[in-house]
Amino acid sequence: MIERLSPLRLGLGISAFLIVALIASETLLDRWGLLLVEGEFDALAQVSSGVLRDVRIAIVHCLLIGYLPAAFLHVLRSGRRTVLQLKEALDLSHEECENLAASVRLSTPALVIFGLIGLAVSLAGPYMVPPVPPSPWNPATWGPEVIWHRVLGLGTGVFGWWLGYAIITVSIRTSRIARRLRKIDLLDLSPLAPFTQQGLTNALLLVGLVSIWSLMLLETGFEQVMIVNAGIALVMMALAMLAPLRGVHRRICEAKEEALDWVNGEISEHRVAFEGSRSGRRDGEMADLIAYRNLIDDVAEWPFTSSTYFRLILYAMLPLLSWGVGIVAEELIGRALF
Repeated sequence: MIERLSPLRLGLGISAFLIVALIASETLLDRWGLLLVEGEFDALAQVSSGVLRDVRIAIVHCLLIGYLPAAFLHVLRSGRRTVLQLKEALDLSHEECENLAASVRLSTPALVIFGLIGLAVSLAGPYMVPPVPPSPWNPATWGPEVIWHRVLGLGTGVFGWWLGYAIITVSIRTSRIARRLRKIDLLDLSPLAPFTQQGLTNALLLVGLVSIWSLMLLETGFEQVMIVNAGIALVMMALAMLAPLRGVHRRICEAKEEALDWVNGEISEHRVAFEGSRSGRRDGEMADLIAYRNLIDDVAEWPFTSSTYFRLILYAMLPLLSWGVGIVAEELIGRALF
């Protein structure tokens, strides 16, 4: 069942359905008329407060509640895809590789625990964002828009922590697979690219979450929360990037150490003959050994390429781009309505 679902379609479908339902409910309750009336009296003040503020927060939650399940599903699928792509490097049969890929799964008790943690964090959320209402969890004080982001906020907390748990678990299991690699060719690290791709996938999914959350910066009261969340997310992004690569990093270091030990031994054996000989042949052998040692010593201990660093830089810019697009879109909508 999980293989048949498209994360992209799942996320877009959930978000689109919820946004359409939100617009429909606002229309049925004639909330748009209230927004226009507010705009006539104080168009500048209501941009960051009142009903329109709650509508925008609700829309962001609609986007989050679609993105998080899709990202959660994508982590599981990418972990299994990584194993299948390593079939040749692992020297496994198709059936063995399929069984290994199927072993990349999550623990139900752990999902319950992380879900409860996410729920608790969501319940504390309204107390962290000023202005804090007197009774943030009293339904009698909620407007129609507040109902949307209060209820959806609980779901985003649960799925957010599930996503973190999925990234941690899949990364650890991917890292352990490096122990089963047949060999490490220090002069050709391209077979290890699936490990790097898994790390990039983890980083991109977390950046996507921050990019959606960055739309909250358009509202008052979210600045401190966003700064804290962005800082945590950047640290998590770095850890999520490196976590699937820890095992292969260790294997590369071991292979380098083994190769350097061998070439240093060869140099030691040839040194006496080299010092007592004027033979061009022996001069060439020593030069080749030294060149080989330098070549091995320069091999990167992490299987990164220049494109890896370039993609990471682009990922880090996505939240700023999302925030900028949000500002432009808000300005255009504000001019159209008011």
